Amino acid sequence: MIKMRAALIVDNMQLSKWQLDALDAASNSIEIVLIFNCQNTLTKKRYLKNFLYYALNIFTLRNHLTKRQKFSFTNATVINFDSIYKGAWQSLPEKIYKELEGGNIDVVIKFGMSLLSLNEEKKLPPILSYHHGNPSKYRGRPAGFYEIYNNERTTGIIVQSISNKLDAGEIYAFAESKVVNFSYKKTALNFYSNSVPLLDCAIRNLSNKTKLNIKVDGKNYRLPSNVKVSIFLLLLSLNALKKVIYGLFFEKRWRVSGMQNTLNLINDEKISSIELNEVPVDKKYTFYADCFFSEDDKKIRVEALDRITGLGDILELEARDYSTQKVLMSGQHFSYPSSFKYKGKEYLLPEVASHSAQYFCEPNNIDEKHFIKGLEDKRIVDATLHLEDGKYFIFFGENKNAHTILNLWVADSPFDLFKPHPMNPVAVSPYVARMGGKLLKHQGRV
Repeated sequence: MIKMRAALIVDNMQLSKWQLDALDAASNSIEIVLIFNCQNTLTKKRYLKNFLYYALNIFTLRNHLTKRQKFSFTNATVINFDSIYKGAWQSLPEKIYKELEGGNIDVVIKFGMSLLSLNEEKKLPPILSYHHGNPSKYRGRPAGFYEIYNNERTTGIIVQSISNKLDAGEIYAFAESKVVNFSYKKTALNFYSNSVPLLDCAIRNLSNKTKLNIKVDGKNYRLPSNVKVSIFLLLLSLNALKKVIYGLFFEKRWRVSGMQNTLNLINDEKISSIELNEVPVDKKYTFYADCFFSEDDKKIRVEALDRITGLGDILELEARDYSTQKVLMSGQHFSYPSSFKYKGKEYLLPEVASHSAQYFCEPNNIDEKHFIKGLEDKRIVDATLHLEDGKYFIFFGENKNAHTILNLWVADSPFDLFKPHPMNPVAVSPYVARMGGKLLKHQGRV
């Protein structure tokens, strides 16, 4: 893809960290040639009505990802201007429109100003802007607040081409971020960090003229009153208390079971628990989880959580009757014992993120480690290797955001240098980002 010539709209030559990270992630898709620097953006605050919200904002939405800092782009021309105010809306002066109508700019990225009113008679390039919220449910502001208030599991993130209707432009990228129902700050950190890869995705979709079909008819929310913030804080406290109680008195205990069946991946199918044959758990362990068949289907490999150390071992079981349970890996935390076959040999690809960069090894020679080239500086989660059309694709999460972002890298062989796939990351959503096993092939389809 040829790089698009881009202009930025900013305030006082400042950007936040997540915005700079987004621009860096999109650096292969855009070349920033112009910076429109607005020098008079002001936000009118109703301190009496929204005092508690502004106080809450200091400890939540203001964080290391939103801290503003001076920046510069070496090859970009800076044009300073004062916007024209009409009520709460700002508009651009004529000299900015002349720059935009010249045809030298393919896309504008709006990281500054407040509500922007456009002269729709002008022929302008698309002006892309972020909105933190799913516009089919949550328009307006503040980001993430009402999602927690309404007990949502996720908050949306979009990159849209703005119009004169609030949060109702054409959408070129969409993602979801996990709501942490006991912490507004953690919720905010999630959606700001998950915003980073979306700009590049939006640029690619804009270049391909691909728009997302997402409704933009959600409720238009406004800043919450002091009463609403008080209820919100009580809700956070109750949710935090529930989390503490759960942590003190409850423990997840996974189980592994097998059954004789050939799954039909086309029609709906029901599996009865009566058909399941549960793998007996050795008394040394709390539970078994993360089950994988060996490449010849004769063995099952599982993560086994040690009762005393709290670390995961990798066990190998006989698939036919679970009679032999052999410890393959122990001493540090191991999980997710995925495997693959290469040139007639089977290799294990265990999760080792707690103590090592990702490697693979032969099941009968675990001390000979082959580190994955290109990923040596990352601690990756639930790595899953898949061969397709002569290429080796590795799906994985990173320790910091595996619950929301699924990455895809590719190489010619497991021993070659892996590089990001052009569509990386392939998922930004807590609903679908975490790998849950190998990819299946059925009737020629993945």
